[in-house]
Amino acid sequence: MTFQQLSEDVLESGLCTVCGACQLACPPGVIGFDGLEPVLTEPAWTASDCGTCNDCLTVCPGADPATPHAEERLFGRTRTPEERWTGIFSEVLAGHALSPELYEASASGGSLSALLQTALVALEADVVLSMGRDPEQPWRAAPRLVRDPAELTETAQSTYQLAPYLGLLRTIMESEPDAMVALTGVACHIQAMRKLQAMDTAAGRWARDHVVLMMEPACSSNTRPEGTASVIEQRAQVPVESVVRLRYREGDYPGEIAIRTDDGETHQVPFWQAVRDFASNKTHRCLACGDWMSGLADVSVSDGDPNIFAASVNGVEQPKHGRVFVRTKSGSEAVAAADFHGLLSFRPVELRGLNLGLERKRNRRASYERSGAPIPAGPIPHHREELEIIPDEQWIAAPDEPARDTAERGERR
Repeated sequence: MTFQQLSEDVLESGLCTVCGACQLACPPGVIGFDGLEPVLTEPAWTASDCGTCNDCLTVCPGADPATPHAEERLFGRTRTPEERWTGIFSEVLAGHALSPELYEASASGGSLSALLQTALVALEADVVLSMGRDPEQPWRAAPRLVRDPAELTETAQSTYQLAPYLGLLRTIMESEPDAMVALTGVACHIQAMRKLQAMDTAAGRWARDHVVLMMEPACSSNTRPEGTASVIEQRAQVPVESVVRLRYREGDYPGEIAIRTDDGETHQVPFWQAVRDFASNKTHRCLACGDWMSGLADVSVSDGDPNIFAASVNGVEQPKHGRVFVRTKSGSEAVAAADFHGLLSFRPVELRGLNLGLERKRNRRASYERSGAPIPAGPIPHHREELEIIPDEQWIAAPDEPARDTAERGERR
């Protein structure tokens, strides 16, 4: 197998998740990214130079996230059909950060960021991988390595934008091989890391021995950078070149897109409006994705409000919090340590009722399962979503459009 095989099996089918795992796993380090596209960085490199190495394809979650294999390793079993979208977990909690600064900076209470703080403070992590911004283009997403717990306030909010991510860990693996790492990532990032940890390679052994905690936010789908650019230029009416800071959910819950420009002005766009704009800037892989959460993280977090789109449309304010899914022993220890160090407040909560992000994901997945197009494998082999498909635009109707009545769909998920 070679990089050419990765191109044929994944890239040409539109199944690349832009996770960056191929960049991290490639033994000679010849894979990089041109924007959102994996490429060979050595002009003279040919398929024959790869020899029999297939690490880039093996680690890739694009076509096969390999969820059942990871679940067997983590939990000793695979999920049931009732666990299709939530995965296996030991408990679910309502949580929020106790740091006033982190809580204020967060989109939905800062539970995940508080656990990343805990990793640095109490779990021997030396560095955290989180999503930040490109220093040269502050409106673009870019991975960031954080060592100071106080700096996590800058990466506390959700980032609705694709960017190569896991490849940045290569700098740690090569220059600080003994460093311990905690990370947050969406489903495809976590799946890739679990695949890497199962590999008998130098990178796989490093990932097994040095990644101490993995956490994920629930993901309805991610967005190309062009989606953010269109919100900045068409909604806020400012050029992207003038942007010096971007936040996706700033201010009172559920927050608004906040764009600071080089003239000192801050321009705001309603969150619901941006969500609609983002909808036309998705990749095939994100739209066809079969995961709301990977179910393979140590801890997963969803917004405590099941319908932040409606909250944005209606101007509803409420105490922000997250639903914290505790899955592994490492996740349970992280929550306990966060409690002990006064970083996280939590209480048990029942998991029931509609969640808009999950419903959108389920409906899109069902549509792609019936399309005949290449799609990624789901967490349960051969499982298909049997439901009446509701077009995505009905779930995110503008205030002056007919909206989907979701009241009758409040059954447990």
